[in-house]
Amino acid sequence: MKTLLIYGLETVAGGNIATTLRSEFRIVGTALHGTPELHGCQVLSGQAAQTAPHRLMSDANVDYVIDASCCGDSAWNPTADVASDDRCEASVERARSAAALNIPFVFLSSDAVLTGPWMFHEEDSTEYSTSVAGQRLKQTEEDILSAHAGSLVVRTHPIGWSPCGNGWLEQLAERLQQGKACPELSRPGYATPLLASELATILSRALTENLTGRFHIAGAERINRVQFARRLKENLNLHTFRMQLTEQHFSKAERQSFGCGESSLQTRGIRRALCVAMPTMTESLQTLADQQNNGYVAHLQGQPAPGSYSRAA
Repeated sequence: MKTLLIYGLETVAGGNIATTLRSEFRIVGTALHGTPELHGCQVLSGQAAQTAPHRLMSDANVDYVIDASCCGDSAWNPTADVASDDRCEASVERARSAAALNIPFVFLSSDAVLTGPWMFHEEDSTEYSTSVAGQRLKQTEEDILSAHAGSLVVRTHPIGWSPCGNGWLEQLAERLQQGKACPELSRPGYATPLLASELATILSRALTENLTGRFHIAGAERINRVQFARRLKENLNLHTFRMQLTEQHFSKAERQSFGCGESSLQTRGIRRALCVAMPTMTESLQTLADQQNNGYVAHLQGQPAPGSYSRAA
């Protein structure tokens, strides 16, 4: 069994990738904030998580690296540390180490690097966000592709349950259930979110096929925050959703903010490369709801659960 090193196990993407692929790979991962207890995975935290990339990759005899530490959470999550300066720098250093060891390297980037006015951006779109985070992430993508010819940069928008148990999705569902205010839903922007466990399955195929370069991996539906919340409420059978909706005008500057623009992604490239279909939002949210009851969330969050779960397809 080959070894997959995942940076950012505490993120939604990192934790779900580890949980989904743990039967296919030996999983070793780092968590800088919190210590998720992922079943079947070797989790490195504290000082161990700070081990120099070259040494960690060598000592763990790594075959593949996925870096979910920089953009492993939804850009809609107002508390997520997405595309921070230190994480971007660390990701570039890891790419250099992987290149020196000839190890395939996958960097999870964010759809929020792009903005309007056009919908469904292709990989060569030049409609970049002018925000500080967006410009930083754009440069990080270029630095990684330059540092490692065998790297794969994936722009995506991961959603899913948190490996730490109290993430944005869990909190959003609770607030919707209780009819509490959800101020982040009033922000502008459209995206094509994808369930993180489904992202994991596609990434596994990409590793098998030795894909390199830049690809968009996202859901099949363009949606905004309010629409997402409504669909989430329906699929999780939440009983209340009280949100006062008013017509709002957003300035160009507001729509240029990171995660607040037109960030929907065109996925023709990955669909052709792997002959796969991207799931609809309905399919993703149904799988998300099923994960609460089939043991998946228990495995993700290190909780005891009877029986087994079916991996998202």
